[in-house]
Amino acid sequence: MDQPDYSEVLAAGFGVASWKQLREAGMTRTELRAALKNGTLRCLRRGWYATPWADSTVVSAVAGGGVLSCLSALRLLKVWVPGTSDTVHIRARACAHRTPGATFCEQYGRPESEITSVDELAVALRHALKCLDDEGIVVVCDSIMNLGLLELSDLRVVFRSAPARIRRLLDRCDGSSQSGTESMSRFRLRSRGIGVRSQVDIPGVGIVDLVVGTRLIIEVDGYEFHSSKEQFEKDRERDRTAVELGYLVIRLTYHQVVHEWPAAEETIMDLVRRREHLKPLMPTRELVSDDTGARHDRC
Repeated sequence: MDQPDYSEVLAAGFGVASWKQLREAGMTRTELRAALKNGTLRCLRRGWYATPWADSTVVSAVAGGGVLSCLSALRLLKVWVPGTSDTVHIRARACAHRTPGATFCEQYGRPESEITSVDELAVALRHALKCLDDEGIVVVCDSIMNLGLLELSDLRVVFRSAPARIRRLLDRCDGSSQSGTESMSRFRLRSRGIGVRSQVDIPGVGIVDLVVGTRLIIEVDGYEFHSSKEQFEKDRERDRTAVELGYLVIRLTYHQVVHEWPAAEETIMDLVRRREHLKPLMPTRELVSDDTGARHDRC
């Protein structure tokens, strides 16, 4: 007879599982005692066990009296979450909230049972609604849709217990956004009453992040550091082509969006106040083909 395999349930919980999960996978009390004795498992708190390779954030949450949820669970699920807080977001049963000094995340609506060491996406998101501001909620939902984890209709179900003001934020979400910093920029500009189009396909240039008016392109770096020197050079070549076609191009770095937004916004608003974004396109060059099919510049 084959021995029960507990690796799947432990892997699903990032190395942490409850006794209930292990028992349902076929583990006996004798096997549990043996695993604890030989170090294959260790007890985090009553009824919860971890492997030596378990994720440290998950271990911290479970040892702290709950399960990993909210922003911490979303990050673990590869969702783009604003900020770099080291805070471990934990949710727990109502009785745990009575523990002196304990702080747990809450959701709109009734508490849910602790089933796994890391909350599923919908549960984590419901708790994040109370830990994020309006911009953060839009950024996270953009990321969730872009990753294909949930559709807008699914998000409306998740938000069902939230106040109407929170539910209306879904109307400001856009799953085509390619990064959290792009979502942040779009949200902030629209909050200033600036009309912004996302992921616009411009002939000769390709798809750009944001377009304001007829000719102001805003490209937003999604990461703190460029992915490669080649990508850096490719982006600058696209910018040069766009300028030659008559567009204005502003490229915002991760640092500018996250840490220096007022200065970046003022640059954009200055162009908007001068109505530079609405001027017609006036290409500085025209590309023509000769009989061989090669393209040449006509200045």
